[in-house]
Amino acid sequence: MDEPSVVERTGLVLLSQGELVVPAPDSEAVLARIQDDGLVLEFPVEVEIRIVPACDPEDHVYATLSQLTAALEALT
Repeated sequence: MDEPSVVERTGLVLLSQGELVVPAPDSEAVLARIQDDGLVLEFPVEVEIRIVPACDPEDHVYATLSQLTAALEALT
């Protein structure tokens, strides 16, 4: 079995069947339980809700995609 490793950079990951993922000791993630169909991790999160004025849906889509693109480009 491979040695555990630490995520050094934020990104997306594809896990293969049989791989084991556990939270780091100082992580806010909580190892909840292991079930027959897999490992369940619970992440405490904060949700921020903002009330914004109405806008053109196309403008909203454009702004959202622009922000997502900028965030993804910043990961490279």
